[in-house]
Amino acid sequence: MPVRAFGGEVAGQSVMAAGRTVPSSRSIHSAHAHFLRPGISDEDVVYGVRTVRDGGSYSTRQVEAVQRGEVILTMTASFHIGDASDMSHQVPRLSAIPVDELAGAAGPADHGDEMSSWVRWLQQRQAIDLVFPSAPVRERVRGGRSTDPHQALWLRASDTLPDDALTHAAAVTYLADLLLLSTGLGPHGQAFTDDSLSFASLDHTVWFHEATRADEWLLHDMEGSRVGHGRSLCRGTMLSESGQLVATVMQEGVIRQSSR
Repeated sequence: MPVRAFGGEVAGQSVMAAGRTVPSSRSIHSAHAHFLRPGISDEDVVYGVRTVRDGGSYSTRQVEAVQRGEVILTMTASFHIGDASDMSHQVPRLSAIPVDELAGAAGPADHGDEMSSWVRWLQQRQAIDLVFPSAPVRERVRGGRSTDPHQALWLRASDTLPDDALTHAAAVTYLADLLLLSTGLGPHGQAFTDDSLSFASLDHTVWFHEATRADEWLLHDMEGSRVGHGRSLCRGTMLSESGQLVATVMQEGVIRQSSR
């Protein structure tokens, strides 16, 4: 049956479309996407790219993703040559259990059959490998329990990707969309599996700090910063196994009681 397209897929493909219109010497440093309509997973999407500006160091592109004659996503993507600088620091630090120390494909062994089944479904549907260093929000809110709006997961593309920086940036955009919006549900004791909730992503922004491989393990550390007025704002930081901050993510989405 046709299902709603995964937003990260459309956003990742928009990054690819924009990047193919700039010189390879310019790498992407930010992508700002707005989800306007739900896409359908089994129909083609046409990506149109408009050149906004090509400056001495930066290039800006606007992308429209069109399906069935309607725009389902718009994106502004910015690319740069890169400047040599002695100034560099990062605040986020890697504090999760190293991925090679975790037991089993679902992380800690006490997640149970239902959790393991859900992880396997995610891996197959999204073509990713993922490991939870601790129980995610979905598990901690069972029975309506309230929990803090924080979760983390190790993840990577399940297939080896080509040695192309743009492809890996697009894959990071794809990976960054997974489970981020659900983080804000923790204090409310709910999960997206609850029939009483309706939800949809409104926008999705990724800032790329360092080139990385999306087929190698990345820790996505997520926090639900604010829920109110039917919207949830969540933030994520993506770090390599060595602790290098490779991307920062922000996403806002609709979360409200369903009228169905």
